[in-house]
Amino acid sequence: MGLVRELDIKSFNVPIYYPCEDEVRNVIQNEGSFSLERLTTFHVNWDPQDTDYKNLNDFDGPSQIHGENTAKTVRAFTEPLLTSHFDKSIIDELFKKYKKHVAKHLCNTKTRFFNFVISLAKK
Repeated sequence: MGLVRELDIKSFNVPIYYPCEDEVRNVIQNEGSFSLERLTTFHVNWDPQDTDYKNLNDFDGPSQIHGENTAKTVRAFTEPLLTSHFDKSIIDELFKKYKKHVAKHLCNTKTRFFNFVISLAKK
């Protein structure tokens, strides 16, 4: 679309890694400074306001709302990173397109994040 330079796209890197529960347990045990008191995982809908998590045929209505809510959530924590690397002028258009992609995705596959709650005790 010509909104950003190809060089800026190629040089943008966000190294994110989501470990599984066993990996988290192993890292804690192998590091050795802490004992694992409790490790719990829980799922969070991409759109926390999506309570009908079984309905996949709602592209014209609810999925649009869920796409918008999800895009707003992601924008809240990625906008500072994106604006520091790219020009701020692309942000609104970027998230408008992202909202559409997420809405389409959510009417086919309900997706969730998973989170860890970890309680450690120093040895």
